[in-house]
Amino acid sequence: MNVLDTDLLVAILRGNDEVKPMVDNLNSKEIAITSISAFELYRGAFASRRSTENAKAVAAMLSAYDILPFDHDAAKITGKLYVTLVAKGVQIEIRDAMIAGTCLSNNASIVTRNVRHYDRVSGLKVEPW
Repeated sequence: MNVLDTDLLVAILRGNDEVKPMVDNLNSKEIAITSISAFELYRGAFASRRSTENAKAVAAMLSAYDILPFDHDAAKITGKLYVTLVAKGVQIEIRDAMIAGTCLSNNASIVTRNVRHYDRVSGLKVEPW
């Protein structure tokens, strides 16, 4: 399974032409997003000047994908990976850790442009776009 990171979802919402071929190529595989990315998209939509319109666009896009929840397994994995990285002196944004934990708990790859956000997470398959 491939999980689309928030940066890719934002590019889709903005109509970025270079994203379409890559997403079309992924359509032959199972694609999902995380509930954390859904939160980030809605947060951005509601913070914008056109909040109603942007929230509707987010809802329409999200309806096309399975949304993986941040459940007990993801929370446990995230807690462990976060503490492990911090103990090594490696900083990771908490939402990125939560997305990584959700991917790991679902044996999924993360498709992202922000490779450096995730390449330090042991066992996580990172697919750059």
